[in-house]
Amino acid sequence: MKYLYQFEQKVKKELEALLTKDPYADDSFARLGYVLKESKPLGLKGGFLVVYFKTEDEKLSNKLLAELKAVPTCTELTTADKETALKSIEAEEENAASGFGTIFG
Repeated sequence: MKYLYQFEQKVKKELEALLTKDPYADDSFARLGYVLKESKPLGLKGGFLVVYFKTEDEKLSNKLLAELKAVPTCTELTTADKETALKSIEAEEENAASGFGTIFG
């Protein structure tokens, strides 16, 4: 599943600390991989941060969601906002992958 949550800018340091903690733990954001972006370049209302991650492991997702929801101002994106943000994130990932391919292609 794909998870997208929004936070106010004022919690950026707390959010970054959570996302980068325990980078070698099997159940950490750092190990799983995540995207942290400002909301406006993703086509959303400005002034927020968006965290995106994906996993099929329900136990892991429940743990990570509990940690995210402990950060003040955490809100899940609406369906329409998720679609908008996902298009932008996936397009960026695809462009990065194709650029990397041309380097070694």
